[in-house]
Amino acid sequence: MIYQIIFFGFFLTSLGMYIRKTAGSALKEGELTYFKLKIIKMRKLFLFAIVAFVLTSCSNVGKYKEAIETLSSDWESTTSQVTGAVDQITQAQEMAKSALASMNPSEEVAATLNEEQTGKLNILKQATQAQMGDLGTLAQQAFEFVTKWQSEGEKLTALKDGLSSGKLPGDVQGTIDSLKGLISTAGENVTTWTGKVDAAKQAVASAQQSYTDLIASLNQ
Repeated sequence: MIYQIIFFGFFLTSLGMYIRKTAGSALKEGELTYFKLKIIKMRKLFLFAIVAFVLTSCSNVGKYKEAIETLSSDWESTTSQVTGAVDQITQAQEMAKSALASMNPSEEVAATLNEEQTGKLNILKQATQAQMGDLGTLAQQAFEFVTKWQSEGEKLTALKDGLSSGKLPGDVQGTIDSLKGLISTAGENVTTWTGKVDAAKQAVASAQQSYTDLIASLNQ
């Protein structure tokens, strides 16, 4: 739209210059007056189009300014929550890995275990390994969501840049609604991830304590 207006203005200016140059030889006085009036009218329309475009752009930016700023604030807050949840998943994985590694009695201690105790040790290891597997799946889900989150974040950047320059991209409301929906999904994911991480940490801690109790019972 803006490029068309600029081209039209350039065309009118060029036409006016041409008519002034050729008026003496090619146009009669009446015809010259007619063309001058036409050009003046077209220039007024051109100026009106520019003013209308500027006012529309300003109005459009002003209309979405608050919504974009609120969206940006919510996005940053939610990003921190997502990052925190991902860090918790990583920490839980390290905890489970460390716990499993600790469930490895020396050969001397292992030789003193009876069949029941050996079976219990194996159950504890399997339970910890299962938690590691669940946390691995959770980490993969979180990674995929974070990748999408970062990609969609580019749309928010475009809105913020457009707000600064006064030229917003197309379908602003649609983009805002889409990003707000993703923020809602992120909040739900954080709640789900945190719940699963807490459950996994409790299960691993319980298994590790049971292993400690098992080894301690051998010295009694």
